[in-house]
Amino acid sequence: MSNETNEKQVMTQEQCEAQIRLAAYYLWQAKGEKHGSDVENWLEAEAAFAESAESVQQ
Repeated sequence: MSNETNEKQVMTQEQCEAQIRLAAYYLWQAKGEKHGSDVENWLEAEAAFAESAESVQQ
C-alpha cells in the first residue's frame, strides 16, 4: 500500500470519539437505557474500539 492509502485510513481524534460515543449510546440502549451507566458504557465502547483498531492494523 502506498502512504497515501494509509493516510486515508487514519481517523482523527474527533472521528474516534464520535465512533465511541455512538457505540456507547447503542450499548446504553441495549442495556435498557439505565441511567448512571454512562461511564461503564463509554469504557466498554472504548475497549471494543481499541480492540477493533488493533485487529485492523495487523
